[in-house]
Amino acid sequence: MFSPQDAGVVDRMMTDYFGGARDEGHLCLIDEEEGTRGVAYVLPVTATEGTWELLMIAVRPGLQGQGRGGALLRRVEDDLRSQGGRLLLVQTSGTPDFARTRAFYAKSGYEQEARVRDYYAPGVDMILFRKALTAPGDGPG
Repeated sequence: MFSPQDAGVVDRMMTDYFGGARDEGHLCLIDEEEGTRGVAYVLPVTATEGTWELLMIAVRPGLQGQGRGGALLRRVEDDLRSQGGRLLLVQTSGTPDFARTRAFYAKSGYEQEARVRDYYAPGVDMILFRKALTAPGDGPG
């Protein structure tokens, strides 16, 4: 499901998750019907009230374009709402090869909030998307 360069990052993320990050509020959802089809990983943003960051969402390449990613993302959003989550942020690349990813977030109701130029590398911008999980005034507190 992941490129060789991404596999190490994902491996460390899963090691951290099963090594105690769950106790810190991290959430990993796996679509395991008929084998692992997809995975999503979110964590609460430190020093915020109900703000979460989606670090990863992936669907096996042969299963993409069938609505599985959208269903997995809705599961994440529903789980976060049930925990009092009010805002979900996600970063992605601004390069042309990530146009499909950006379209996925836009189709899923995410708004482009910011662009940080040269974030990942010179010439590789970061696009920040956001989605309110609750109506204004519905959050905790």
